[in-house]
Amino acid sequence: MRLEREIEHGPLRAETLTGGREVIDRLAPAWRQLCAEGPCDEPFYRPEWIAAWYDAFGAGARLRLVAVRRGDRLRAVLPLVEGWSRLRGIPVRMLRGAANVHSCRFDVVHGTGDAEEAGRALWRELQRAGGFEVLEIPDVPEGGLAERMLAWAREDGHPTGRWESMRTPFVSLPGRGGSFEEMLERRTTAKFRANLRRRRRKLEEKGALRFERIERADPAVLRAFYDLERSGWKGEKGTAIGCDLATRSFYDRVAAWADGQRCLSLYALRLGDRPVAMHFGLTWGGRYFLPKPAFDESHRECSPGQLLVHEVLRDCVERGLREFDFLGPWMEWKGDWTEEVRPHGWCYVFRRGPIGVALHAAKFRIAAWVRGK
Repeated sequence: MRLEREIEHGPLRAETLTGGREVIDRLAPAWRQLCAEGPCDEPFYRPEWIAAWYDAFGAGARLRLVAVRRGDRLRAVLPLVEGWSRLRGIPVRMLRGAANVHSCRFDVVHGTGDAEEAGRALWRELQRAGGFEVLEIPDVPEGGLAERMLAWAREDGHPTGRWESMRTPFVSLPGRGGSFEEMLERRTTAKFRANLRRRRRKLEEKGALRFERIERADPAVLRAFYDLERSGWKGEKGTAIGCDLATRSFYDRVAAWADGQRCLSLYALRLGDRPVAMHFGLTWGGRYFLPKPAFDESHRECSPGQLLVHEVLRDCVERGLREFDFLGPWMEWKGDWTEEVRPHGWCYVFRRGPIGVALHAAKFRIAAWVRGK
């Protein structure tokens, strides 16, 4: 592990740590405290989540963690991966957020009160350390600190860009003491509710239905989830968790961590003893997050996936949770439950000068021109 030169920015101190998994472990205690302050108190921003990602997908890549402290307190951290990549066929040195499609969302992790100041200090340290033609930060929620960093980069003469990657649906819940039925009637159409009742009756004609929430990382339950997800089109296309050892490793690691934190929520809708729909879910900070759903496509006409969402929403209301976050992009089946969405975007900063201008044009202007033809 190597600690590069520290730079003072008034009362803040920015630093760049490079190496492997050990740089995450070094910052982990302060990182957890930073998440607990509130703005980034979601599983996806925690050091354990980033460590699980790196162990599964990092393949020994060199990490670059940019951190900002005020005295002994960590105020911001951005985990990046260094490497070469191709942008429109052009080889470039790229710094990427330590994330992929399984990360759900990503941002500069920051605290309360001094996010703007800490973010600017972090940007200056990124700019000082250099060593990249392109900085790529994926799936940043709208208004996130990484998105705000684009304005500071432009002020310093860097070409920047952003494209919307997804609009994530979520359901605001009534909270403790609220009525599930009133919420459902307010948020869904009468036709949709009637279809749910009809499909439930149709599924019950095949056998007894049972709903359950499992809060332990039981290997048999996890295996049942992976098998169910792999049984359908995801398995045929090779995109299911069980089709890739690295992806399976990531979800196993997340499940083990969530078990230890008592935030794992593996929901199942069973027809007899057989699951026909399942959720790999997480309950954290009064919110339910759904990284991965699965359902038995042989019962598609009964919509077991939607029937499970119905029961999970009921359970969330009864537990007094304040939100159900579907995660991922908008899909029609998610839109049946809500009109609320969170936009996310990929954020890019390019090197100053002719090379950066050319790469920015290749990524944004030429691509937009081609799409418009």
